[in-house]
Amino acid sequence: MPRAPFQVLVVPFRRVGDQVEFAVLRREDMNVWQAVAGGGEVGETPQQAAVREAREELGLDRLVPLYPLQTRASIPARFFADRDSWPAGTYVVPEHSFATDLTDVEIKISHEHTDVQWLDYKGALETLRFDSNRTALGELHERLQAGDLPLSAE
Repeated sequence: MPRAPFQVLVVPFRRVGDQVEFAVLRREDMNVWQAVAGGGEVGETPQQAAVREAREELGLDRLVPLYPLQTRASIPARFFADRDSWPAGTYVVPEHSFATDLTDVEIKISHEHTDVQWLDYKGALETLRFDSNRTALGELHERLQAGDLPLSAE
């Protein structure tokens, strides 16, 4: 299916006792650490793309809670091979951010990644490569501390 001109980011977290851990994944093609990320497909909403990307990249076999975040970023369109199929004048694409609760959920990373680490907030913040990932992680961390997760998007 053709790629739509938007990107999604999904920050996985889990509760372990009184602590929260965040999953960071090492990309196979770039050897950098990031959250789940991918492009929307034509006809998908950002929420639908986030669900699909999380299922594909984390090997999920069931629905898990998905929470929309306020964090937004822009990514230069020149980084995407499908740019030529997008409307003329598309120079940047929006990145929509979400979080997903994987407490008591087993994951199996896809071929797009070579490793996964579950880290505390500080460790994840130091490990993530991209600013948009760190911003979304920071928002999620603050929301979890405040008990203020948005309503699930599922």
